[in-house]
Amino acid sequence: MTTFNETLIPYRPNRNPDTTPVKEVFTNPEAGTNCELLVHAIVQARGFVLPSGIRSSELYYDTQYTETIEDVSQAQTGDIIGLAPLEKVGFKGIHMGVIWRDQTNRIHIVHNAKHTGAVQTQDLEKAMQYRGHKKIAWIKRPIVQASSFVDSEALKKIGLDYLA
Repeated sequence: MTTFNETLIPYRPNRNPDTTPVKEVFTNPEAGTNCELLVHAIVQARGFVLPSGIRSSELYYDTQYTETIEDVSQAQTGDIIGLAPLEKVGFKGIHMGVIWRDQTNRIHIVHNAKHTGAVQTQDLEKAMQYRGHKKIAWIKRPIVQASSFVDSEALKKIGLDYLA
């Protein structure tokens, strides 16, 4: 496993799936991402398709590209998780990340959050200590595969090869 450099990809709210091509996450990681662009890049490099520019509220309702995972105990590496404050109503503006289960089956989240300033891989319980991430809003599993998108080397380049 490549060592992940958590300062490599800074948080940049203006670099999202509407403004930045997904491939730029791997060709120019230092320019940064928001949480959505990071998720799009990881999902694509793992060989799955998400609609261009899909937001958290749209992802919640999507049934064409993703399926809903009812309980976190069923989550697998590569699933997309939405986290929100306890008081959050609705699904707009949900923070997104990608789940990674380690060799002990412990759940982690790979995400880029404003409050951390850069991409991090955190134990899910630790990530949920932040007030804005106190509840799991949804978990979605990408289901539309595109083998031409698989790019394990891109994930390895930025130290996320454990997600491949």
